[in-house]
Formats: sequence, C-alpha cells, structure tokens
Amino acid sequence: MDMSGHIHLLVDVAMQERDYHDALVLRRYLETFNRIDNHLVEAELPRLDAYIATLDGYYEYLEQRNRKPLKNGTRIGRKKEYLFVSDEASSVKDEETTAEQASLFIEFLTLNGLDSMSTSASKSSPMNIAIFAFIRYWRRRGILAPQHIVSANAIYRFLTDDCHIRKEVTIKSFYNVFNHCEDMKNQEMDDKVADFFAHR
Repeated sequence: MDMSGHIHLLVDVAMQERDYHDALVLRRYLETFNRIDNHLVEAELPRLDAYIATLDGYYEYLEQRNRKPLKNGTRIGRKKEYLFVSDEASSVKDEETTAEQASLFIEFLTLNGLDSMSTSASKSSPMNIAIFAFIRYWRRRGILAPQHIVSANAIYRFLTDDCHIRKEVTIKSFYNVFNHCEDMKNQEMDDKVADFFAHR
C-alpha cells in the first residue's frame, strides 16, 4: 500500500471515532503536510472537511472563529441562545423557568410514550411536533415573551442540555431544518398539550 492509501485509512479511523476535536487536529496536520506534498492528501482534506461539518462541535467552532475583535483586544460574538431568558437584552438564561418547563416536557413525553426518542431533523418526528406545540402554548400563556425570537439552536439546546434527550443529529443539522419553523402546527398535538396543562 502506498502512502496515500495509509493516509486514507488514517482519515477513516478518525471518522469512526466521531470526535470533533481529534478530527480537527488531524485536519491541521494534513493541512501542514499538504504544503509539503499536496498530491498525497488532496483528496483527503475535502473528505475530512465534509465529515467535520457533521459533528456536534462544528457549529460552536464557527461561532468562535467568526467572533470579531474589539479595540481593547477582547473578542465578542453571538451570545448563546436559550429558550427561556430572564433578560431579553443580554440573553441571560432563566434557569428556574427552564428547569420547570423541561420537567413538564419530559413528563408529557413519558405520558405519551415518546420519552425514548432521540433528537431528529425530521419534521414528522412526534417529539419535534410536540416541542413546537409546547412553544405555541408557552407563547399563549406568556411563558415565552411575544417578542422573544426562538431559534432552532435554542430549541436544540433545551432538548439536549435541559431535557437530556439523546443526540442523534447535530445542532447544525437541526438548525438547517427547523430555523424559522415555529409555525409548524399540528392541531392534534396542540390539543394534547392543552389537555396536559389543564390537568396540572
């Protein structure tokens, strides 16, 4: 096997590990090696880049990379987005409301046999239909402020960080499907959510 074959196998091993940071380290080494002999790695860098873009750390990496330096030398970028905030201007997470509503959402999933589901980038996923029904309910009840823009990233973090839903898709994949999808209505699920809260 020639050297290019060994490099191909090395990339295969990195892709099997599904570790964003390790893949990024390997990419940096391949990029350096590419300056010495680009023929050996010219096919591997695009393949590795496409793989890195599917991993959980990729979106956070882009946020960090795109931060702009201020005059005093510090850096500023997009604030992390949360579903429930106590201060709209500074995007401070409302820990109490988040914990309370996460508990209720998990209870709803359990009662409806959806608690074993994992994150999905499908609009037909019952859990995704349920979280958007909850968001509509929270808006009607003022739990979510009318002016608060709910992003797909905030929903994903609520599901994974606060409700501890198992990750099967990346935040980037979820964002690509569900950004600006708050109007994804389902009357049957809306009725179930309303009935659930009516008995609280």
